[in-house]
Amino acid sequence: MWRAVFAFAFVDNSLSIEEQELLKSYLATAHFTADQRRTLFADMHNPQDVVEMYRHITSVKDKERFCILARAMAWCEGHVDRQEAAILSKVSCLYEPEENIRLLNSRKEAHLYDYYQHYAKAGVRGLMGYPHQMALSA
Repeated sequence: MWRAVFAFAFVDNSLSIEEQELLKSYLATAHFTADQRRTLFADMHNPQDVVEMYRHITSVKDKERFCILARAMAWCEGHVDRQEAAILSKVSCLYEPEENIRLLNSRKEAHLYDYYQHYAKAGVRGLMGYPHQMALSA
């Protein structure tokens, strides 16, 4: 699932300050093995196809979590219809009925507001002097 999340972040070939902060927080807080970290760092230098990575997710819970995290990265100032349009433009397989239901259900995620707050704080820091693009490092 994490490879799909990272692929989603890189699909437009650039990382905003907000996306960088989210990915850094995932790397810092998720319990990755050394091999998983190496894979994610390799993916950051050679981004993967998000649809292909999503199709490799076998757990329903992980698919749901992907939708929640993608929604956080496609923040669009909390406007859920624009979020969904942004997500669907990057992950076309989410148009499939079963997958689309997961995306729509992610609107109700209890922690979504916290993700938005984290994203917004990262954006404020970016406005206060960070360069628009910077290298992601752990």
